[in-house]
Amino acid sequence: MFYEKQHFNRWWIWTMLIVTVIAIGYGILSGKADPNSRYSLLAGIIVIAVISSLLYFTHLETRIDEAGITLRFFPFQRVYYYVKWSEIQSIQLRKYKPIREYGGWGIRFSFTEGKAYTIKGDEGIQLVLNSGKKFLIGTQKTKELRTYLENIKKLDG
Repeated sequence: MFYEKQHFNRWWIWTMLIVTVIAIGYGILSGKADPNSRYSLLAGIIVIAVISSLLYFTHLETRIDEAGITLRFFPFQRVYYYVKWSEIQSIQLRKYKPIREYGGWGIRFSFTEGKAYTIKGDEGIQLVLNSGKKFLIGTQKTKELRTYLENIKKLDG
């Protein structure tokens, strides 16, 4: 079985959030902000805390076994998405351009490339279903995934 759990752990996102919280916190605690803007600053900290919590808990889980592929992009998908091997027309590992092809990372949709489930990076597993639908699952473990798919004889090309 192949299993991967990916998190949003980009240092620059956390740095921006922390710097923003410090700047807003300084504005509130220094007493230089007028009373009306203090409430706005406090609301800003609450919004940033909610965004930070969402980023912290967001993860992409991928499990591949002899029966098929299971994935979940938590917390946006509470239920696992499952695809049987019999529903898959083709499968291949490939490099992709996250911004150009899908408009970034996360759960994304492209009219030409289908749906994408990605956290970071530019490598993934491209699936084409018997129905013609396409979707891509990002991975940080390309070599392990390739080895597993070759061992169960599911990799095309």
